[in-house]
Amino acid sequence: MSVTPSTSVRRAVRGPAALAVLIAAAALPGAPAAQAAARVPVHQCWVNDVPAPPGDQVNGTPGDDHIFCDSDLENVTVSGGEGNDLIEIKGLVIDSVVQGGDGDDIIRAKHLVPQNGSSMVRGNRGNDIITVATVHGNGAEHGAVVHGDDGDDTITTGSVYGAPGQYNRGGGLVTGNDGADHITTGVIDFSGRVLGGSENDTIEAAGVGPESGGLIQAGPGDDTISGLNGEILIVGEHWGTVDAGIGKDTCAVKSVSTRTSISSCEILKEGSVVERPPGKPQSPAPMTPKPAPATPDTTTPKPGPAASTPEVTGPAASTPEVTDPTAADPTAPRPEVQPGAQPGVQQGAQPVVLPGVQPGVQPGAPSVVQPGARPGVQPVNARPAGKPAVEPGARSDGS
Repeated sequence: MSVTPSTSVRRAVRGPAALAVLIAAAALPGAPAAQAAARVPVHQCWVNDVPAPPGDQVNGTPGDDHIFCDSDLENVTVSGGEGNDLIEIKGLVIDSVVQGGDGDDIIRAKHLVPQNGSSMVRGNRGNDIITVATVHGNGAEHGAVVHGDDGDDTITTGSVYGAPGQYNRGGGLVTGNDGADHITTGVIDFSGRVLGGSENDTIEAAGVGPESGGLIQAGPGDDTISGLNGEILIVGEHWGTVDAGIGKDTCAVKSVSTRTSISSCEILKEGSVVERPPGKPQSPAPMTPKPAPATPDTTTPKPGPAASTPEVTGPAASTPEVTDPTAADPTAPRPEVQPGAQPGVQQGAQPVVLPGVQPGVQPGAPSVVQPGARPGVQPVNARPAGKPAVEPGARSDGS
């Protein structure tokens, strides 16, 4: 494989080649002014140290080629053809296509810059190594796309930006297609996408959706998804999505937002977090007032089970008989009642009171209550039994 042409050779060809392009465009018969002012294919390329003729095509040979372009490509298609080719683009890839063709090719390109059309890099068939600085597209008509195509490809890019258009075409896209590919990218954001394709792929990214949103979709196969050099991949803080696809996939990922989505990761490396962390969702649910606590109803108690009355099977309880010593003999002296004691109750004994009976009153006998006295209480001036009455004016000692 040949080396890069010398600086003197490139300088000698640059002036005439550019002049020939301008003359050819201006010499078109009947071309209107607008057509003359339109963009024409522009390139400054060499194929195996031989300057490529002006035009919209730069083609290699059936063998191993070295295609070198030291300026921007605009409206140009560069094809390596058969063989193991080395293609180097030092300028921007503007509305142009760079493809390796059949064979194990190496493609190195700067930024993909679609303006009036799409910009694309394709490896085609073979185990290709592709390096692109940035992949920034916008819609289906202005896509920036990197394809590995058939074979076990190694793809390395910078940031991948841009939403696709109709039929999910265009935008910023990196895809391995068929084969066991190893894809390494910068930040995937602003609806940029990275697709692994079929077989067992490895996808490493600097981040997914930190500002707007991005997608990693590994596809079928036992895939591995992680950050750069196998570190934990941060997904979020916005609409980051990781879909490992079908197969026994291994993920080293961490969700840092309620907006992210991580799925189909059968094996999680240490430090991975796939659950959405607590946080404020983008569209919070409307507030629902809590129902007031129910007030217990104290007016009408709920009927409960009937209380069972224990059956008394033993002998009937005997009721102690209350006796009055004066009942048989009305002339018998009444017993002296100490202060605070009840009549008919032995001193020191606990009186037995039947339900509905006043203390000191014989059941069935009417209570005799003096005016101003309380039932069962002896008047203060009552005469004790057995003592004579004291005459008015006489002293109590009998004198």
